[in-house]
Amino acid sequence: MKALALAAAVSLTFSLAAFAQDSKPSLKPNGAKQPTEAAANIDVAAIQKKIEEFSEAIKRDPKNDRFYGARGQGYKRIGKFENALADLSVAISINPNRFAYYEVRGNTYLELKRYKEAYQDFSKAVASAPPTYSLYLKQAQSATMLGDCRNALSAAQNALKVKEDDPEALVLLGGAEQSIGMLNESLRHLSRAIEQKPNDGGAYSMRAETYKLLGKDGLASRDKESARHLGFLK
Repeated sequence: MKALALAAAVSLTFSLAAFAQDSKPSLKPNGAKQPTEAAANIDVAAIQKKIEEFSEAIKRDPKNDRFYGARGQGYKRIGKFENALADLSVAISINPNRFAYYEVRGNTYLELKRYKEAYQDFSKAVASAPPTYSLYLKQAQSATMLGDCRNALSAAQNALKVKEDDPEALVLLGGAEQSIGMLNESLRHLSRAIEQKPNDGGAYSMRAETYKLLGKDGLASRDKESARHLGFLK
């Protein structure tokens, strides 16, 4: 499961006009970048200002779901996840047909490691909108973290229909197949993932387990060594 969790990339795709442009990292007084802000490539002060503006807009128009959605997005970007959940839940209660809110709330649940709620939100987004690769991948990831291997398998298969031979989806698929005993299929998909992304230590680690279950201990040891060489295993 560790390999699957690390293999699945989680990206935020929801956007509104207020947060459409990436902000520059804020600086310390001596001009150095704040480490956490620089890593996220955000300007916390600018986002907080936008949050305040949307708070005023909500006072004027408390039934406007976009204001709550935008403010929730802002809260998520600066790490105030509980505030983000509250605003996104209000946005959904006002307009349950706007699938983007489910996706952002699902991403927020992922940040909090609340995988059941994340899976439910990604599933709602998939059901209510033209599905995207990103949505299917995050649905597969959250199902994997729940130990729901069959739903992880289905979501990973759907992701591959949208983006053929994607290594992240292949690893998720191979891991789900491994968990339910589809070992030859798991081996095939994990090997394909490694072909596509040969520096993925997680994929080697996962394939090592499949080889072990198949009784191919020599090949399992070789893959474990590759995973260690790539920094995935100690």
